[in-house]
Amino acid sequence: MRCAVLGLTVLLAVTGCATAPAAQPAAVQLTMDGKKLADASELQANAEAQLAYTLDYGYVARAGAAAVSCWFAKTGLESEVDKRLWCGPVQVPGTGAGTDWVPVPLKEVTKTDDEVRYEVQSPQVPEKGNRSTPSGTLVRTDGKEFDPSKQQDLTAGRDFLAVLPDDGKRSNHELGLGDADIKLRDDLLGTAVTGWANPDIWYTSEGTLRAETGSRLRVVRMKVEKLNETDSGFHRTNWQGFAPQPSELALEVPGKRQVLPADRLPANGSVFVVYTVPDPQEGAEHLMLGTLGAKSLEQRAEVPSGKRSDNAPQVLQRASAPAQFKEQTQKIRFNDRELGMKITGVRLGRQRPVKLGESQYDVATISAPDKALLEVRVEATGDLPDTAGGLWTKDLITVTLSDGSAARQVGARYDGGPLPFAIVVEVPADTRSVSVGMIDGLLDLPRLGRTTIAPVDSRATLALEF
Repeated sequence: MRCAVLGLTVLLAVTGCATAPAAQPAAVQLTMDGKKLADASELQANAEAQLAYTLDYGYVARAGAAAVSCWFAKTGLESEVDKRLWCGPVQVPGTGAGTDWVPVPLKEVTKTDDEVRYEVQSPQVPEKGNRSTPSGTLVRTDGKEFDPSKQQDLTAGRDFLAVLPDDGKRSNHELGLGDADIKLRDDLLGTAVTGWANPDIWYTSEGTLRAETGSRLRVVRMKVEKLNETDSGFHRTNWQGFAPQPSELALEVPGKRQVLPADRLPANGSVFVVYTVPDPQEGAEHLMLGTLGAKSLEQRAEVPSGKRSDNAPQVLQRASAPAQFKEQTQKIRFNDRELGMKITGVRLGRQRPVKLGESQYDVATISAPDKALLEVRVEATGDLPDTAGGLWTKDLITVTLSDGSAARQVGARYDGGPLPFAIVVEVPADTRSVSVGMIDGLLDLPRLGRTTIAPVDSRATLALEF
């Protein structure tokens, strides 16, 4: 007869496979504030019954090999425990791969000189992406103890979803991932899925991860850029109404939609998203990008094929900006001064921030699905006059399409200085080239008064092949 070895370490007695029977823990009497805690076992059972609802509805997922159970937390004294239960191990979808615990408050009902009685309250399930872990040792009334800080191998159950950092140092091949190519973007968030797998095991810094029976593991590797943080166009404070709401990334698996918490995503970097799907599976998985606010939009792509199941505007199926931009400068005359209007960058999108009047900002949106907003960023160079003239000079900067027609300006951004620092025009979504330049004008500008403005050399031609 052969010995079965389970786990990392098995201690064998010297005679064959026999092992000494494990000593059973002895039941303990717990106390709160020095008084005996009445019916502590019943409190554990009631809390476990309440936590079953949070598991059924997917507010938390199973994340341990053992059954989810509820424990008291020792305070450091011999039998004294905290005035709440901790239930787990579980995982709050959107956090890391480690185990989380759900606190269940207790409410005092009666007490005597030597005994106190409590009842359980509703579990305090953390918000998605937030973690809750007790400190110290956990104990049950039967005397069992558990240290929640010890690293352990994890069993991922239904609704499990972890967002883990990716330093990019290992290739897809080294990680056992297949290559993927799925891109979704709007003007506030962009993502690109570069790898995908359905492994039996996934190794994390918090333990080895396996799916429990009835589930399968999935791993998606994706790059993320929070454009609302990295794009200077959104670095404003005086918004009309509310500031633009950050867009949401979510994974949709059969029977469940899981939002990837924004605070688990880098401003510009890569992550692994590890999640479970039902086994056997019915239906496809989708990556979803939701643009929030009054001009909302939802984009969907099947994972891992990338097949789109939405009607996203054409411009969002193009890149937002070139990987590298070659700056160009047009010389212009400002009364007796010669300045330069340097074009420092361009960006294509469905929405772009623009300034309203003297102070407030808003977000402009395309007028039709076959349109795009082209933002041209400019900078005044040379011997600059002392004027905040961008509100007026913006109308002299024109964008001409390849057919010779002028693109309609929908807004601009400006502050101090003689020129705006960005103008936004609406163009056809398939536009591949435009010319940009200043036209003649006679303006009344602050501190300068009547000012003649005119181009000195030719307009700049911008290729939009990106």
